[in-house]
Amino acid sequence: MEWVRDNIENFGGDPSRITLFGQSAGGASVDAYSYAWASDPIAAGFIPESGTIFSWGLPHSQAAALNSWNAVAGNLGCNSSSDSTVVLACMRQQTWTAILEAVPAASGTAAMLGKFGPTVDDTVIFSNYSERTPAKVPMLLGNNNYEGGFFRTEFALEGIILSDTFWTDFNLQEFTCPAGLRANASIAAGNPTWRYRYFGEFPNMAVSSEGGTYHSAEVPIIFDTTPGASTADEVSIANYMRGAWAAFAKDPKQGLTKYGWPEYDTKKDTLIRLGYENITGVNVINPYRYDADCVFVNVSSTNASNFPVLPDLGANVTPTPTSGSSATGTATGGRTSTTSKSAAVGLRMEIGGWVGLGVAVAAYLL
Repeated sequence: MEWVRDNIENFGGDPSRITLFGQSAGGASVDAYSYAWASDPIAAGFIPESGTIFSWGLPHSQAAALNSWNAVAGNLGCNSSSDSTVVLACMRQQTWTAILEAVPAASGTAAMLGKFGPTVDDTVIFSNYSERTPAKVPMLLGNNNYEGGFFRTEFALEGIILSDTFWTDFNLQEFTCPAGLRANASIAAGNPTWRYRYFGEFPNMAVSSEGGTYHSAEVPIIFDTTPGASTADEVSIANYMRGAWAAFAKDPKQGLTKYGWPEYDTKKDTLIRLGYENITGVNVINPYRYDADCVFVNVSSTNASNFPVLPDLGANVTPTPTSGSSATGTATGGRTSTTSKSAAVGLRMEIGGWVGLGVAVAAYLL
């Protein structure tokens, strides 16, 4: 970010209009940045897509990171010594291919998404995000309507079938609720905030009959890289969405207002539904329509056993899990109550990982 600020003008960019954005792990990276450099963010706007610091059971504890490290080191025969410097020296002798092969064997289910994520050091990654204030920077954030469709398809290809209820809980707890929580934190910080939910479904973008508007489905739309033949509706929606992202980057404080989007307000119809019924334009609804079943719990009381856990991809099983649970008891699909007003979304999914479209930096042209 410092390099972009100091050099982008030489490439025709405006250092006062730098937008930092990313998707999935990239989105969570953007959000982590918004807290780590809250006093000097450099960026004029943030766009975390389908990922926040409250998503994916983040952040990792130092103990969890150490366990992952020891497991991989063990698979490579590098943990025969109790001296960490000896272990590190051995690991540095390994090839990158050997390390990649060792990670899945150590991670089980998490191998699909990776076991090594941002770890609490209370300098860059914190343990108390619900108590912290992010940077004073406008934010555009949101998620897709059926994020789990990507993972559901991937698991089905491995012969693992999980219930509709499981995936409903998964979508809520991993994407919808974290997006709502982060939008609220943005508003509480006094930042202009816009929240979207993407619904587009097109033949050339389908991954399976149950994929729906899956995790990352909006990425080719935003970058104009959709495969195959696009429908007229798809082209129209893509142009509209790129226009919105560009309007935000050009003027993070007023661009989307001028584009016709209302600022986010939990009490009003301000959640922007993009591509709803494959129609172009603004379709607003009260966020309660999607947030009503969110479960918020204190970070300190979060327990992985309280939530649905994905089975090991290496196991030849076809489980039929029950509905998700909250910290206050087992839910059966009905509305659950909020147990803490200043809380992070309580979820530690075993599938939790750190993948996705990396962070992108855009300095809007002068």
